[in-house]
Amino acid sequence: MTIPADDSTNSITFIVPAYNEAEAVADTVDTIIKAITGRWDDYEIILVNDASQDDTGSIIDRLAAGNDRVKALHNAKNMNLGGTYKHGLSKASKAYAMMVPGDNSFDADSIRTILSNIGKADIILPYVVNTEVRTRFRAFASSAFTYLMNFLFGFTINYYNGPSVHRVRLLRQIEINTNSFAYQAEAVIKVLAKGNSFHECPIRLQERTTGRSSALKMKNQVAILTTIARLLLSVGPRCLFAKPKAH
Repeated sequence: MTIPADDSTNSITFIVPAYNEAEAVADTVDTIIKAITGRWDDYEIILVNDASQDDTGSIIDRLAAGNDRVKALHNAKNMNLGGTYKHGLSKASKAYAMMVPGDNSFDADSIRTILSNIGKADIILPYVVNTEVRTRFRAFASSAFTYLMNFLFGFTINYYNGPSVHRVRLLRQIEINTNSFAYQAEAVIKVLAKGNSFHECPIRLQERTTGRSSALKMKNQVAILTTIARLLLSVGPRCLFAKPKAH
């Protein structure tokens, strides 16, 4: 495991999970670089190929070979979104970590907005304001998940599964057990359960133009429900832990 920089410094690791994102992952890297150039000098981009069946692996190797700030990692087998994020996190060397989807679904302006809020709290939680770009069922499922998490754990958070920014040292103090799409929610709940603070900021989602999300597959839904059950057992429902501070 790589030792992260002190989080008093402005340094950040972008973790980019990529499963069959051959058409979008290079654009994602370009978007990140466009967003951070002229703002933060100390950053790295960790691209994680989740055993893709297309050319994602060779593309991220080429991107890494052409830029010292870009690293390419490869999962030997498919680890799902959470497992892929954890692989990238294990190699993070900067003070903060931010997940950016490999499908280029967040534009440079949204990433800049998130970066501008770093330092306001221990976790920066972006939430999507233009939910109409998603299918109605996907938007409903996302809202239902958020409502359930807030009801069970006593929060008023707008969105759990966005491109959140964490202090790496705080993530290293918890264990993210799930490999599912609920990994970010698990991390947020466990970090906040220790009394750490959060700050929310609105962002916009770009309409997906390549591939399709697998978030709503039955196996992912089962894994998400399992994660919620385990969270209830490990941190307890509602306000049985230190109340986090919203900034």
